[in-house]
Amino acid sequence: MRAIEYLQKIETMDARINTRLDEVERLKALAAKTTSVLGGERVQTSGSQQRMADCIAKIVDNEREVKADIAKFVDYKQKALKVMDLYCDSDCITLLYNRYFQYKSWEEIAVILSYSYKWVSGGLHSKALQQFQKGLDKYDE
Repeated sequence: MRAIEYLQKIETMDARINTRLDEVERLKALAAKTTSVLGGERVQTSGSQQRMADCIAKIVDNEREVKADIAKFVDYKQKALKVMDLYCDSDCITLLYNRYFQYKSWEEIAVILSYSYKWVSGGLHSKALQQFQKGLDKYDE
């Protein structure tokens, strides 16, 4: 896998986890609503009870998927950090970490490193990706 793809996957995985966590919270709120409806006057409860059971099942499924996604995400991120620590110089580590782990803009990274935007977004980024790629290739051997 190319370095840029590996690093971009971290952000994708993070976004997927956050989306699933939001969905779990939405389902929990829906379950709470359904519970309050069940406590009121009973006209026909089988439909409400089925909705509640469906909602709880979805919550459990989503929580299980989130836990699995988080485990993969942590492993993926740990590998990237090890590769960076072993094969990248300090400027490249700072750039890669801030860009792909903290999702900072090129402007913010340029300020952190005290370099120009052009150097950070072009030459230094290219250098960092090359170092990371070499490390990734060696790490996978």
